[in-house]
Amino acid sequence: MDSHNQFVQRKFNEVAKLVSPKSKILDIGCHDAKIKSFFDDPNYFGIDGDKKLIQDLSKKGFQVKQVDLNKQEMPFEKEEFDYVLLLDILEHVANPSKLLTEAKKKLNNSGKLIITLPNDYHLLNKIRFVFNKPLTEDPFAPYGHMHYFPIKLGKDFLLKHDLKIIKKINLPPVKPSFVPQPIKNILAKIFPQSFVRDVLYLLEPLN
Repeated sequence: MDSHNQFVQRKFNEVAKLVSPKSKILDIGCHDAKIKSFFDDPNYFGIDGDKKLIQDLSKKGFQVKQVDLNKQEMPFEKEEFDYVLLLDILEHVANPSKLLTEAKKKLNNSGKLIITLPNDYHLLNKIRFVFNKPLTEDPFAPYGHMHYFPIKLGKDFLLKHDLKIIKKINLPPVKPSFVPQPIKNILAKIFPQSFVRDVLYLLEPLN
């Protein structure tokens, strides 16, 4: 398993720990919906902008819709959810505040948001910046980052949208592979701004 897939699997495991069995879930930016297999008997709905992925998932019986989140309204108008997932998606849309507000509206009375924000200010990216290297493999990719959330800014962004943080989990990187994972875990705890790769939040609306 390559490092990217290894990191994603660890992240999905942590997300799954926050979700109760048999929950009704809306996954905004669901991609290939692999996260569904990490949940216990979910009622799973997905949204993504990739037409091919959505067509493939629909053929497999998934409840999914293709949506351009920069131009179109949220689908599943009559549905309310126990959890709405925004996993590494807010940084990709033109108006993350609008998307976050719309996501809150899809929750039922006891519903919660699960959000991950990548820390693009981690040490490896700082090194890439010094040596004039791109921060991502393809900085001109159609789904590149439009916004950057250093850890404190990301937390402040969520709080100003009338959300209460129930749980916050710093996810350490799996790269570089030559550094033992326990060392990377310790560094992420001591120096989160430089060594945390993603921050995972469980939140509930204040109103």
